Amino acid sequence: MVVVDASVIVALVVPDPRQAEVQDLLAAWLEEGTALHAPAVLPFETANVLARLVFEGSLERRQVTEIWYDLAALSMILHPFDLTRDGPEVAAITTRLRRRHATDSTYLCLAGRLEAPLWTLDGALARNASDIGLPVNLIS
Repeated sequence: MVVVDASVIVALVVPDPRQAEVQDLLAAWLEEGTALHAPAVLPFETANVLARLVFEGSLERRQVTEIWYDLAALSMILHPFDLTRDGPEVAAITTRLRRRHATDSTYLCLAGRLEAPLWTLDGALARNASDIGLPVNLIS
């Protein structure tokens, strides 16, 4: 089981210098039967990036629909946010990371709860988490 953040998912479906590495990693996980987990915020973060690319003219709306179907085929397990269980922990992680936004902390919280590795392309997230002793695997 692994936890992936939105940067990994976006790199699967839009051009990125690390796309081949992400695709190879995903293929290995799927071949091994490794379950992909993410907090329920992942689709919203992904939608934000895809919408921005449509607004910029890099993607067409019909491509976005195809992307969502491709992502659905991954059968990712999305975990809802529980106010009393996750809320305090996400707030604590966010404070420790000294970040203004808690979104990254939801991934770290889930990875900790599942005792699963978190994978990201976000260098700042990986550095900040490492600085406070939280393991994150950076795809570079």
